[in-house]
Order: sequence, then C-alpha cells, then structure tokens
Amino acid sequence: MEYGKALRFHRVKQGLTQNQLADGIISAAYLSKIENDQTVPAIEVLELLYERLGIDFNESALDHPSKEKLKEWYEAIVFKRKDEAKLLRDELLQQKNSLGSHQLYIFYELFSIRYLLLENEVEEAYETWGNLRQHKDTFDDEMEFYYHLITGLVKYYQAHFNEAFQELMEAKNYSSSTELEGWEVSDLYYLLALSTSQANHTSASVFYADQALEIFQSHYDLTKSADCHIVQGINYSRLKNFAKSLENFHLARKIALQTNNNVQLRLVYLNIGTLESGLENHQSAINNYKNSLEYNKESTSTFDHMELLTTIHSLVIENYKLGDYSGCLKWIDIGEEKLRNFPAQAYEYHFIFYRKVINQENDLIEFVEADVIPYFQSKKEHIYIIRYSMFLADQLEKQRMYKKSSSYLRLAIQLLNKHSQLGGILL
Repeated sequence: MEYGKALRFHRVKQGLTQNQLADGIISAAYLSKIENDQTVPAIEVLELLYERLGIDFNESALDHPSKEKLKEWYEAIVFKRKDEAKLLRDELLQQKNSLGSHQLYIFYELFSIRYLLLENEVEEAYETWGNLRQHKDTFDDEMEFYYHLITGLVKYYQAHFNEAFQELMEAKNYSSSTELEGWEVSDLYYLLALSTSQANHTSASVFYADQALEIFQSHYDLTKSADCHIVQGINYSRLKNFAKSLENFHLARKIALQTNNNVQLRLVYLNIGTLESGLENHQSAINNYKNSLEYNKESTSTFDHMELLTTIHSLVIENYKLGDYSGCLKWIDIGEEKLRNFPAQAYEYHFIFYRKVINQENDLIEFVEADVIPYFQSKKEHIYIIRYSMFLADQLEKQRMYKKSSSYLRLAIQLLNKHSQLGGILL
C-alpha cells in the first residue's frame, strides 16, 4: 500500500496542514517526504500519524471487498440502468466505514460524478468533481484513468468538446496500465466518438465509433450498438455520404424498435429530419420531426427539454421554408408554451425572430443586430451566428446598406469556412 498518498488524502480531507499533522511526532519536512513516497517511515510513526487523524492504521491497510461492489455500481451507471444504479448507491452509502479507505473513497466519488450526470444533477456533479481535484496527486494509474474519463464527461456536458476529447485521450493513455473489462474499453471508445463528433473531428469519430461498435456487437449489446449507429449516421451526414448516413440511422431505428428505446427513436427521427432538411426535402423533414415528437415524453431532464425545443424550432423552420406561415405560427405558439415551464433564451429568440419575419415587424433588423447575433456570439453558437448573419446581410443589402451588409456576410463566410461540418444531434 502507498501509505504516503493515503496519509495526504486523509490530511487534506480533514483540512489539516502538514505542520498540524506532524507536530510532536515528526518534522513537517519528513512528513512531506512520506506523503511523496520518498521515504518509508517506521510502523510506529505511521500508527501515530493515523491515530492523530482518527483512523485505525490496520483497518486502513485492508483491501476492502466493496471495491467489487463499486465496480458493479459503475457498470450499472455506464449502461444507464437507473433503478439498479440507485439501489446499489443506497447500499454503498450504508457502508460508510468502508468508504473511509482512501482508495474506495476516490473511486466512490469518481463514480458518483457519472451517476449524478446520469440523474441530471449536473451542478452537483460539477461540485463533486471540483472537490475531488484537490486529491489528484494521490491517484494511482487506475484512479487517473477514471479521473480523466470522468473529467472528459464533465467537459462534454459543459460543451467544451475539444477539452473533453483531450481528457478522454489522457484516459486512453492510462488504460494501457489499467486492467479494464471489455465493456469499459468500448465505453471509452464510444465517449471518444461522441466528443470528436461534437468537436467536428469527423474522421476520428468514425474510427472510434467503429471500434466501440465492434466490441458492443461482439457482446450482443443492442442498445449501445444503436447509440454507435446514431453517431455514425451523423458523421456520414457531415461527410456528405447520405446513403451511408441513412443506413446507420435505419439500423439504429430497427434496434430501438426491438428494445422499445424511445430516447433513441426520437434521436433517430430528429437526425433524419435534419438530414432531409439539408437535402431540401422539407415535407419529409417535417414528417420525421413529428415522428420524433411522438417519442418525446415530458421529462425533468435538461437534455430532453432542449431536444424537444430543438425539434419544435426545426418544425418552425421547415414550415417557413414551405411558405406555410400558419403552420409556422402554430409551432411558434407550441414552442412558446413550452418555454413557460422551461425558459431557454436561445429558443425565445428563435421564436420571436420568425414571428417578426412573418408579421413583417419594423424592428426586425434592429432585433437581430442588437439582440440575436450578440447573444449567440456570447454563447459561441456558430451555426446560429451564420444563419442570422446571412439573413441580416440580405436585409441590409435590400436597404442599400452595402458596407454593413458585407461585414455580416464576411462574418458568416469566415465561420462557414471554419465550421463547415456543423450539424447533427447527439445523445
């Protein structure tokens, strides 16, 4: 056992300085050497230090069997078996003494972050992650693997996709020195596929999704296989291989129908709608968006609400493109009704914009220039900066405001060149 790391963990956890822990036992400098595993102290010294920390030295050295229970809990979290994960968490919380171990505490906290994300307790997950970082220099290679993987997930939820990818690559580096089960390797590849897809590293995402899919299929894991097909559908759509994209979406839909997975079904239809919209097949896009709504149940999940609003916004756009303004206004009304229970500034702007366009309101240009574009610039939502800048450039040109028009056109073109692969809705 690495006593130094365990000592530092318990000292920091209790808010003690090295001077406070070492006082009357050894020097603070010698304690620092122990904590950094630069020396091996006498057992008597360790017993005194542990006694001051209020910990049984002999108990702390045990490799407690609940490590297996923690991994069982983590597996339930990864595979989104929420009921099982909750039962196992409650069971682990009753074993408070076992979680006093440095190793078990670290693993419990790491896995807790992913559990909280699964339960949509996002802010609590961020707080737990922040608290855990103070113990990072006590981690062994196995802890480092899970830490970087979980950090990658945290960054993904924060929409920092390139940072998520970098953290997951760090996890991949530590995976070679960690004994992982097959499902953990496939989970890592799937998360790499997600992060690279969102970061627009499409070719890398195709590679990682294929790696994950191969393992999931070998274990006959239908649900995870469908997740990979959805990612690949989006990737191939961005690569303009629409036949391959639809093939993957249809495979995902076939599996989701077999497993009654409504989340996957609504994602499949939503993404097929996005693909059809890009091909100017507006009525087909509308049909698919409506199919997506059929599988969107009321939920407290932020992702579910945002996905619902995305689908409604897409229906607004497609009806507008078809010149069906009454249909467009109908979906705006539905969207604004949803916003009463779940406010979202971005969608409020989207709905107001189309209402103003249809009603030909005089303050439309001012609204887009003063409110809409600055908002999406602050959020770095490039796809909407492009859309609204193109609209504004066109409107300003009609008013013969050519200099201003060209500035917004340049902004749109610059972003289009930099983010040419935007599109697709992921889990």
